[in-house]
Amino acid sequence: MLTNKKLYITYVGRLEKEKGIEIVLSCIKKSLEENRNIIWNICWDGSYKKQFDSIDHPNVIVHWYINKDQLQSILKETNLVLMPSLFLETFGLVALETLSLGVPVCGFNKGGLKDFIHPDLVLDLLDSVNSFFKIVDTGTFPMVDITAFSYEKWMETLTKLTEWAQKILVVNDYIGQVGWAEEYVDWLTRALTSLGKVVEIYGYRWKINRFIRIFLMIISPFAFWRGKNMEKKIQDFQPDLIWMHSILRYIGPFWINKIVEYKSKKYISYHDLWLICARPSAIYSESDIPMNPDLASWIPKKVSIISILSILPKWLYIRWIWYFLSKNTSISHIIPSPWMKSIFQKYCLSDPIVYPHTTSINNQVKL
Repeated sequence: MLTNKKLYITYVGRLEKEKGIEIVLSCIKKSLEENRNIIWNICWDGSYKKQFDSIDHPNVIVHWYINKDQLQSILKETNLVLMPSLFLETFGLVALETLSLGVPVCGFNKGGLKDFIHPDLVLDLLDSVNSFFKIVDTGTFPMVDITAFSYEKWMETLTKLTEWAQKILVVNDYIGQVGWAEEYVDWLTRALTSLGKVVEIYGYRWKINRFIRIFLMIISPFAFWRGKNMEKKIQDFQPDLIWMHSILRYIGPFWINKIVEYKSKKYISYHDLWLICARPSAIYSESDIPMNPDLASWIPKKVSIISILSILPKWLYIRWIWYFLSKNTSISHIIPSPWMKSIFQKYCLSDPIVYPHTTSINNQVKL
């Protein structure tokens, strides 16, 4: 047991059950009980905040919300990043960013994290805590090759995807920095502009809070005026390509219908499984994913009136969206990870395009 050598272990992500945060807490508890010389850095926030607030020990440092520069400083002093996500990540962007700084990642070999975890650093699903400390005790944390996810490769693919288009309309739920999806849209827009494209982004410019987001989602199925706004935008801009992003949960079917009706080529990128699953954060294995859009495949094994009433509105709303997305073959569906291909093939008319994310786009695109 390597108890004398100081190790810096970092967790980056939401403090939620689906992210494996209970595993992180158990690992911290075990390391403190065994008096291991491990310094824990916990970065972010979430519903498990109180559990971390209750830990009073100098070896556990909680940073909560930090900016990218602060995170990079922490990671540069980190020996190993623990990322025990229980649900299926569509893509391990944080893992990729971590590896790009020369820090190996430890976690489960599933979903979008498969490409970023070395076989020697894979946790045992049935005995995650003990398997983590077996890895720690080796003192050897190998890296994986991330050449395939380089910025150069990403730009090469982006060039091929858009080489025929000069005017591109990027559509997203929001334009402001609400979350990672909005940040990615900003990166993409700057990269397209660097290729000489004329790009406009269309989406909500309001200052968004939780209550506004809920309100927008509730009225989305009935907001026919959004379709009129989208139609006018398309007529004014006349894009060669319309690239839909995020998960369209607030844009609504009327807006999507006007996009589908337009004669140009369309892309839609999926950054999670929201248009396929009732609750993406509850998908812990591929067997949990509905293999067809029928309502029966969405209903949980333990059926109750409450579960049906909670799922039925979302299912109807998503079926409405898929109705428009499936109206013609001019829409290409873009996914970030190969493991998602067999799933989306069951929903899409055309074969999905795998276009992985890359690292540090924000730092590399200069305009």
